[in-house]
This record gives sequence, C-alpha cells and structure tokens, in this order.
Amino acid sequence: MDQHYHPLVFQRLSTLFNGRDWEALLVYLDGLSNAHFRTAGYLIGERLLPATDAATFWEVMRRLVLWNPKAFTVTIGKAAQQLLRKGTLSLSDSGFRQLAEALSTPERSIDRQKLLMLWLPTIDNPQVMEQLFNDFGIHEPRRRVEFLLRTDGLPSAFLLLRALCFDEHDKAFITDVCRQVRRRGDNLSFNLASLLRTYFDLPDIRGTFSLTLQPYELSRLDTDFKVFCRIITKV
Repeated sequence: MDQHYHPLVFQRLSTLFNGRDWEALLVYLDGLSNAHFRTAGYLIGERLLPATDAATFWEVMRRLVLWNPKAFTVTIGKAAQQLLRKGTLSLSDSGFRQLAEALSTPERSIDRQKLLMLWLPTIDNPQVMEQLFNDFGIHEPRRRVEFLLRTDGLPSAFLLLRALCFDEHDKAFITDVCRQVRRRGDNLSFNLASLLRTYFDLPDIRGTFSLTLQPYELSRLDTDFKVFCRIITKV
C-alpha cells in the first residue's frame, strides 16, 4: 500500500518549498525510490501545494507536469480542483495562463483533457468555462460537446445548448446527444433533454416530459444564462 506520509521526505520537500528551489526539487524527486516518489507526490499534492499562494501553486504545477506528466497531472490537478472550488485559485491567475501556454503543444493534449475533466465541474460561470475551453485549445463545438456530456451542472448545460446551435441542421447528431443527456437520469438532465427536444424540434425524442416550453421562452435561451437557468429549473 502506498504511504501518504514519510517524515524525512516531508522535511526535505518542505525545505525545498520554503527555499523555492524548484530545480533542486526536480533533482531530489528524480533520485527517490519508486515508493518514496509516490509518497512525495501525495505530500506535494495533499499538503504542500494547498498551503502555498496561487503564484507558487501554478509555478510548481507547471514545472512538475512538464517534467513528469504521468505522475503529476492528475495528482496536482485534483489539488487544484479543491482550491478552485474554494476560490483560492482562479483561472484568471497569470500562473494558470502560463500553465495553459506550456500545455498548448499537441503532445500535451492528454494532459489538457485530464485537467478539463477535473476542473469543468468546479466552474459555476459559463464564461469561465468557455475561457477554460479556449485556453486549452478546445474550440470546435462537437469537441466541446464530448466534454460537456460528461459534466453536470447548469453552466455545462447552457454551453451544451450553445455548442449544439452550431449543428442545428444536423438533427441526427443533436437527437443522439439528446438521448445521451436523457440517459444520465437526473432531474436537470431530463429537463435539458426536454428543452433540447423542443428547441431543436426533435420528432424522434418521445416520452413524457414535465418541462413544457412556450414559443416565447425559446428566444433567449442560448444567449442569456439567467434566462436559461430560470426556464430549465422551473419544474
């Protein structure tokens, strides 16, 4: 079983963090045994980074993810997930922009995807969610749909509707997406499926839906998040 704590490893890591000696940190990590390396990863993600300021967090994350993405992308991504929820980290931080730029190369696409799936559920603002897509180079609407289908919440539902508007003439594609939404089974997803069925006039989506929409309610659904939230949660 992996150990999450080792006093000597923690002491050495703390010294390196206090001295902001990141080059020495990489050298130290590179010399650890496999077991101690895993412990160091836990200590960095669970203890040391959450106690730092935002600028230090993003700088260390950028260095470690670039150095060893398999070991640190998810470990530190989860630490960032918690701090983004608390508001002690922000995607408007300059350090995040530097991270996004460093991960913008094609060979880093898997790391971007992992971080997107971790961080999208933490966002309560569709503009911030759209910024994250843009910063990570996810511009194509159907590519965004892939991520949004796996993300719960009102911002994700709103951006899913907006993304589908780019394919409004492909009823087969939108119908398939609507069915995937309905299969998620929760109330919001069921209401979203009903909304999509009405908004895009999908004749092949049958069933009894509690959410009914009047024609006048459709006009601002894809442009005004507050209107969208009011309509989709009215039942």
